[in-house]
Amino acid sequence: MKIPIFNIHDLILVLTLSGCVLLAIFQLLLSKQKEIASRLLALFFVAVGVGACSNLLLWNDYLHFSSPLAKAAIAYGLVLAVVGKSVCLYLYVVASTRESFRLRARDAVHLLNLLPTLGLLLIAGIDNDKLRFIAADETGFIVGITNTLWNYLKVVPVAYAVSAVWVASRYKQQLKEFYSSLSLEGPQWLMLLTLGFALSWSWSLFVHILGQSAVTALADSFGIVDNYFTFVLVNAFFIYSLLYAHQLLETKDSRKEKLPIASVEASPDLLTRIQQGMEVKQLYLRQNLNIEEFAKQVGIHYREVSAIINKHFDTNFFEFVNAYRVNRAKEMLVDPQFADTTILDILLESGFNSKSAFHRFFKRYTGMTAEQHATNKS
Repeated sequence: MKIPIFNIHDLILVLTLSGCVLLAIFQLLLSKQKEIASRLLALFFVAVGVGACSNLLLWNDYLHFSSPLAKAAIAYGLVLAVVGKSVCLYLYVVASTRESFRLRARDAVHLLNLLPTLGLLLIAGIDNDKLRFIAADETGFIVGITNTLWNYLKVVPVAYAVSAVWVASRYKQQLKEFYSSLSLEGPQWLMLLTLGFALSWSWSLFVHILGQSAVTALADSFGIVDNYFTFVLVNAFFIYSLLYAHQLLETKDSRKEKLPIASVEASPDLLTRIQQGMEVKQLYLRQNLNIEEFAKQVGIHYREVSAIINKHFDTNFFEFVNAYRVNRAKEMLVDPQFADTTILDILLESGFNSKSAFHRFFKRYTGMTAEQHATNKS
């Protein structure tokens, strides 16, 4: 009976590899994201694909390589793939969320992660056989170097994924500081996907630690699960990039700002101008109002406006503006003058541009739906 070269677990790696090739091509040719983000995501898919290929060639028991060059290529491919996917995921999240992001010379610092990995490969002459600890006559020095390399390759992705999660989480908060109307579907998906990779790569680190604790059989079984995680996450990332990535709003890079943030104690004049902007000028009625436009209308730098709203009103710009919109809608719902006006028209005239956002905020601030509020007007 013929022994199949690939089992079902290997086929997942093959599917991951082929999928990553197609997704990288799509990102380069058809993506609607900004160019730098598309290229970084394409590189991420390439790195994940190379990693899948390297793992397939490394751990498959029926694919044997006698050429020293081929054995070394597998080891180098694995190292480049691990570092590449880690750096590209982090830079992609930064590029997708930051205004006018472009790669600079200082970003090359991330490539320093290659120095210890490639250095260890060269020092010990590590190839795929050494990575698998196949040779029984290896010295303690070689074994120690190989273990160090594996440790580094497992820790680096987790560190970068956690950093990407932090950037995505901070991005959601920055959006609320800057915009009064926005859809959080894109940011939430970005957050979930980066968190997914953080958990997947943390799982891989856990399996690695488990394997070093002499629970090899269990570690091998758990390690296979990581391949399925990767396959699912890569395809989910593609769906996200297709549906939501191009809709992401950009935030300003606060490091470029040289003006000081407003002091904790805002002057009465600044507070008055902000309140008048809402209560007299009724700027909240502008559906796509953002903090820069609001700041120009009240004659205060937008960073000062943000700081005052945060510190004096104990909220962010997003919540601050929508609270006024809800109050306006409440007034209209009980005003006989608007008795024949539909709730859709009321939410639009109150400054909302989304039914879901209106109902969510109305329920949160009043404890009831708009319909219930309208029937309780007496």
